Amino acid sequence: MLETTRAFLRREMTGRSRAGAILAVLTCPCHAAMLVIVLAGTAVGSWLAAIQAYLYLGFTSVFVFGLWLMVRHSGTSCEIRPPAEHTDRGERDIV
Repeated sequence: MLETTRAFLRREMTGRSRAGAILAVLTCPCHAAMLVIVLAGTAVGSWLAAIQAYLYLGFTSVFVFGLWLMVRHSGTSCEIRPPAEHTDRGERDIV
């Protein structure tokens, strides 16, 4: 189990998993609270404070989607062995 976890953590990041990581960092729900505080006293800040529950729901949903993109396995990550070479007699070599 430990080796499987190590192999998972050391795998190469694809473009999709990198995009998921960036999306997760930008939409972390703690950033929604900071956004409301920074924009306090402005029209946008008062609007965000009015819809704060929906803001947290949206940020959390996109955050979870970003985490899913980051940790999921891509279909191309499996190693595919090439087909075995044929001998002159039409038999397959055992690999």
